[in-house]
Amino acid sequence: MRFFEEREDAFLVGRERERVLFERFLNGDPEVRPVWSVYGTGGVGKSTLLDAFRRQARSHGAAFYLLDSREVGRTGEAFCEALSERMDLHDGRGAANGSPLDRVLERLHEEASHRRVAIAIDTFEEMSLLEGWLRDEFLRRLPSEALVLLSGRHPLRGQWLTSPAWRERTHWLAIDHLERDAVLDYAGKCGLAEPEQGERLWERTQGHGLSLALAVAAERIGGGGPVDLSSGWSSELAALWLKEVPDEELRELVEAASMLRYFNQEVLEHITERRVGASAFSGIAELSFVRKTGNGWRLHDLMRESTRAQLRERAPGKFRKLMERCVLYYATLIRESYRKRDVAAEVGELFYYIGDQNIRAFLNAADEQEYMWEPLSAANLEEGIRYLRRRRDEAKPVTRRGVDPATGELLELTLAKEEALYSIAGLDLAELAELGPHTVQLMKGTDGTVCGLSAMISIGADTLDYLERDPFSGPYFRSLTPAEREALAVPGPDPAGWFIRSIDILDWNDSSMLLEAGSQMYNYMCAGKLFVTSPPPLEMFRESHLGLGFRLLPNVTHCAYDGKTPAPAFALDTRGEKLEAFLAAMLRRIGVDLEPARGAAPGDPTRSPEERERRLAALGLTEREREVAQLAIDGCSNADIAARLFVTEITVKKHLSSVYAKTQVKNRGQLIKAILQ
Repeated sequence: MRFFEEREDAFLVGRERERVLFERFLNGDPEVRPVWSVYGTGGVGKSTLLDAFRRQARSHGAAFYLLDSREVGRTGEAFCEALSERMDLHDGRGAANGSPLDRVLERLHEEASHRRVAIAIDTFEEMSLLEGWLRDEFLRRLPSEALVLLSGRHPLRGQWLTSPAWRERTHWLAIDHLERDAVLDYAGKCGLAEPEQGERLWERTQGHGLSLALAVAAERIGGGGPVDLSSGWSSELAALWLKEVPDEELRELVEAASMLRYFNQEVLEHITERRVGASAFSGIAELSFVRKTGNGWRLHDLMRESTRAQLRERAPGKFRKLMERCVLYYATLIRESYRKRDVAAEVGELFYYIGDQNIRAFLNAADEQEYMWEPLSAANLEEGIRYLRRRRDEAKPVTRRGVDPATGELLELTLAKEEALYSIAGLDLAELAELGPHTVQLMKGTDGTVCGLSAMISIGADTLDYLERDPFSGPYFRSLTPAEREALAVPGPDPAGWFIRSIDILDWNDSSMLLEAGSQMYNYMCAGKLFVTSPPPLEMFRESHLGLGFRLLPNVTHCAYDGKTPAPAFALDTRGEKLEAFLAAMLRRIGVDLEPARGAAPGDPTRSPEERERRLAALGLTEREREVAQLAIDGCSNADIAARLFVTEITVKKHLSSVYAKTQVKNRGQLIKAILQ
């Protein structure tokens, strides 16, 4: 027995924080609270941790009584009987008379007088009928030295939070996924010594406890190869989680939610084409494998991917229809909203479905880490320079692996040391900062450390000369005809587009950094502008830009990265009606037809902003009146128009009154009809 316990402890990784806290209890630390709410999603490792606590208690000579709520009755008396069996109360010690509760409490007080006592209840979420009795009758009468661990999928709520007395006696202990280093350590302990084996486990499981144990077994039996998310260990995991969802209607919603990275009530109604009531949505939002994020609600990654894979295999027609509804939802939002607000989030979601395998594998990870983007200025220029110096000093080869969720294929991104520095080649931050206040932005973590940067040069009258001189952008801009150049020489703060000079991160192996940096592209791609870039001359960059819908420009190259290798240029043009054409082309890649825009027949030229501009000018509107009218036609409110044009709402109303008079209409609806039809 001792041998097996020692081996179990040897394989326990990544739970040092929790074991140190329990050690403090065993050593009599009075600061340790007597009730612990141990919570985490199904299979994350709560039961394994309780077993480790039991072994830890035994090594200290402490009492540890572990109960599973599924083995306990639904009454206080049945609970006491189950605990009596664990405590071996039939040995004759303790009160011969009295209730079962009295007998249990007397023994616990006796034990607590000479050693530490811990009582753990696993799967506590299934004891809802006994929770009130347990709190009010049992815990109140326990010896103050005893510890009670209530382990379940959800944290304690209700009176545990609202009562000051219980709140100050309760410690909430969230059990998270294991970190990458812990997974690699576990792989080594299990005899998977090759680095790619540990990395494959990390990519497959993301540190989820039960997934890790099942995946190790699959790895030992089957070795490498594609990650099959429709069978095997991931199916077992999905089945475990779905025990929380006995209701068939709720399971249908879980399937629909698995098609989305983030969801809310509105998008679920759209893709299922039926009403989702508030109570039904609350039911899915409260599941242990669902969490609230800044972008909406999200299924656990493993649950989402395994459920998607099973749905695709079991009901391919239903899977295809849901996928098409998701794609059209985001494409329509982009098309209808890009002139009114930032659509970067929608662009990112759209490419979850239409991106190539590299985008799916490397730019669709869970976005856990928060970053902020800070414009480069004289105040933080030195921070940017220190970042570049650190990048060069710490440069090393990069090997990054990712799993394509659509195929299960394990992909590898490799960069030699010198290639990892291409993205900052020739960067002069001080010179770039002079081109505009938002040309260079520093990516900072929550602690203020610079961990990345982007350099996006706006294209306009003030920057064209620089863009023609720069060795990275010059070949493209010098190739323009006079007419093409004139079209880009726009004055003022609203550019004709941007040239991507650089997007760089400190650690190319960090998923959250890579995702954040990649999402910078989404901020510009569907802005109705020209987007040009000349990335490093590596196959991965070529493929990723083509996957994003960029067009390879013929006969436009330079050798500025290393002095010898030709680097191509790419362009993405979404000006005017070209955005519609871009979206339609991207959707056709996956066999989906973009629906015609509302209020206009396919190919109707009146949808073009340029055609609107000509019509409004012909009606005698001033330049400012035309700007206001265009935004009103796009659906912007008076407040939105005022913010976009840096004027007051009163000024907007005056301009609209003049527009209505000149176009002989009475309101916005009539204006839209007059200009678009």
